[in-house]
Amino acid sequence: MPLKENLPKFIAEEKYIKEVLEAIEPEIDKIKIEISKMLLECCVSTCSDYGLKKFEKDFSIRYDANLTIEERRRNVINKMLAKKRLTKEGLNDFIKRNLNNGQFYVSNEAEQYSFKVRIINENLKEELYQALYKARPAHLVFDVDIVSYERRCGTFNCNGYVI
Repeated sequence: MPLKENLPKFIAEEKYIKEVLEAIEPEIDKIKIEISKMLLECCVSTCSDYGLKKFEKDFSIRYDANLTIEERRRNVINKMLAKKRLTKEGLNDFIKRNLNNGQFYVSNEAEQYSFKVRIINENLKEELYQALYKARPAHLVFDVDIVSYERRCGTFNCNGYVI
């Protein structure tokens, strides 16, 4: 909104004030653009490479030029969320974020104070292991087990019905 719209009409239309307002307006527009850019740098999902380097430094994540900006953002978000208490839903979200369309199932083994993660695709084991290792708090220990399932149709007979 132009500055002169914030002033009464008789003041905004005065010759010298009108000239001053027209001279200031482009500078104020530049300031608004710079503030918008600064606000984008405050969020991991919208920051530039420069802002992402600052987040990586804050969370002690080593810069890796081989990673895409999305992978680097994911590493920062994983590290940020590792500070919270781990829940089944949090672990589900973590795995969804790190396994692109991988099928998995998480069960809570309360007696052993652990979660069991069953991954359908064995090729995703190393990818999940690396993501967990980078994001985990220092006091947690984990192990990744792969469970493979085979779907066999028509091989089970139940009360005369083939399943």
